[in-house]
Amino acid sequence: MNSEQIRLICFYLPQFHPIPENDDRWGKGFTEWRRVVQAKPIFKEHYQPRLPADLGFYDLRLPESQVEQAALAAQYGIAGFCYYFYWHGGKRLLSRPLDQILENGKPDFPFCLSWANHDWLNTWDGTNQLISKQSYSEEDALEFIRFLIPIFKDPRYIRINNKPLLVVYDAKALPDPGEYTSLWRNQVKAAGLDDLYLCCTESFEDKSDPTLKGFDAAIEFPPHGVRSAHIPVEALDPDSGFPGQVFDYEQTAFYMINRPDPEFKLFRCVMPDWDNTARRMPSTARIWHGSTPGAYYRWLNESVRTTRKKFSGDERIVFINAWNEWGECAYLEPDLRNGHAYLEATQRALTDTDTAGDAAYLSLKRSEFKRWFGYLKTSEGNNLSHSKEVVGNIDKAWQTDDKVCVAGWACDKEAPGYPVQILLFAGGRFIAAERTYLSRPDVAQGVDPRAVRSGFHLEVDKNKIEARQLKSLEVVIVSQHRKFANLPVKFASHARV
Repeated sequence: MNSEQIRLICFYLPQFHPIPENDDRWGKGFTEWRRVVQAKPIFKEHYQPRLPADLGFYDLRLPESQVEQAALAAQYGIAGFCYYFYWHGGKRLLSRPLDQILENGKPDFPFCLSWANHDWLNTWDGTNQLISKQSYSEEDALEFIRFLIPIFKDPRYIRINNKPLLVVYDAKALPDPGEYTSLWRNQVKAAGLDDLYLCCTESFEDKSDPTLKGFDAAIEFPPHGVRSAHIPVEALDPDSGFPGQVFDYEQTAFYMINRPDPEFKLFRCVMPDWDNTARRMPSTARIWHGSTPGAYYRWLNESVRTTRKKFSGDERIVFINAWNEWGECAYLEPDLRNGHAYLEATQRALTDTDTAGDAAYLSLKRSEFKRWFGYLKTSEGNNLSHSKEVVGNIDKAWQTDDKVCVAGWACDKEAPGYPVQILLFAGGRFIAAERTYLSRPDVAQGVDPRAVRSGFHLEVDKNKIEARQLKSLEVVIVSQHRKFANLPVKFASHARV
């Protein structure tokens, strides 16, 4: 493998074939396609149902379906699939796709496994009825790893530094993660392998240091643990129980792009979209609105750039959630509306070093600026131009016991319809980044009708700012065209809540 190469690995759901457990619960022949086609829009402009294009309503009992998936993924630069592996106390579920790969030797496409070590619940009708319970024991841990060792030796199995990559969905659910990982490593070494490369996903907002649990690295797992912003929408059916709010995809992308790098190893992960309407009642559905191939491209491209800077060799990996999670609208496979657009964006994000892209998404960028004696410089040392056309106002600045908050509006009068970045500096030191996204009808009326989403709300943990620097806080507005303006932050004497 080229040392400069970034490997994109997609999480893969092996659900689309009948199994007895689903037959018993949902009726003979059930697969998730049944729920996917039954999904209905909950609000205006809600894209449901999602219908597949090129690959159709495939059945994973047919090996040719998997071969076609792999060929399509490889065509657009995907380096491998990470199959969910359902092991419940020695009982395997949804196992046929993996078994076929191992038996047939096809597709000739890299793969690894992610142990989906959670209870299998019926969430689709709101009952949360238990279908299959997860269990743990030392004996089961041994049986688990001994079952996997022959799979690790498959030449297609993905390795990092010659160590088979094994992902655990919920590491904190293990009774003693350190004991489990130690046992697994010892068994793998005894079988003649160098070691395991163990990763845990940041599921259920677990952002702790993975090495404390015996793992080598963590993997982001959006939408788990992401920060976002709400968009108010009106339910088509007022009696559906839908709460009337969805999450903003672009804001989520911006926050993830600008997430500070932790001290431990963290692999970036991008979701093309997310909407689990097909799997939930309207009252509990989690929906991200506003995903487009352009916004997804920016998130993935920035993740690729960050990974290239931070890692080298085999550790240059970015995950995508997911290849085929149709019930959660997290898929790259072609659908009838977008065709190959998300796949094309994937390929472009992987190879494109010119990150200009669609002007509508230029603010979806990692904020790497330096403030120096009134100048604003990029991380490469280039000066930005101060501009009177970049305007804004701080309406309020206040402190809580643990937060510093700043609210206001900003826009570039040369491109008022596009978001701008909001940077907070303290004594010239960069503190945090935000982006305009809040509705401001007053600004649209007074500045430009296109500046309707020019509001911002920035908050930062107070422990990131020294008390003496509170008087030197300033907001710097950065436009799409890389022009800027600055606003001093002044706290009113009563602005503390």
